[in-house]
Amino acid sequence: MHCEHLQPAFRQGWSIALFRGPLRELIYSLKYKEGLWALRDIRELARSAPGLSEFAGESVLVPVPLHSRKLRERGYNQSELLAEELREVIPNCRVEDLLCRHVDTVSQTQFDRKQRIRNLKNAFSLRQNRAIDPPKRYIIVDDVFTTGSTVNACAAALRRAGARSIDVLTIGHG
Repeated sequence: MHCEHLQPAFRQGWSIALFRGPLRELIYSLKYKEGLWALRDIRELARSAPGLSEFAGESVLVPVPLHSRKLRERGYNQSELLAEELREVIPNCRVEDLLCRHVDTVSQTQFDRKQRIRNLKNAFSLRQNRAIDPPKRYIIVDDVFTTGSTVNACAAALRRAGARSIDVLTIGHG
């Protein structure tokens, strides 16, 4: 029997908090209820997260992209907004929209790890007219780390494009 496990294409992952209680409500509001107000609270949470500046300072923050259909439906990419908030509290970093999602996957929430990995295989690639600077440190930003399948698929796309130092930063870990 063939079993698919997450083989990390990134070096390390860091989450600001557990995806429970108030943080879960903040992220759900942002993601599903147009709750842009939640960004301010998430920024304050990030500002007070011990070790965040040391982990993510002097890096390129790369938001997980949404497929164009989902972007039209939602009106914004929450990972992009979160990356911009993090840029405000992390020293010497910048946000670059490097990746595109060219496979319109259905929501991952009902899938197990194996299905998530298969669902996301080759879903992401480097945007046209974007380039990777191999010595730079890239940090993929997403709202929640569940199985790691999404951020890992993004990391694999960055690695294929020539990035050598890739880490992951999420707001919640669940």
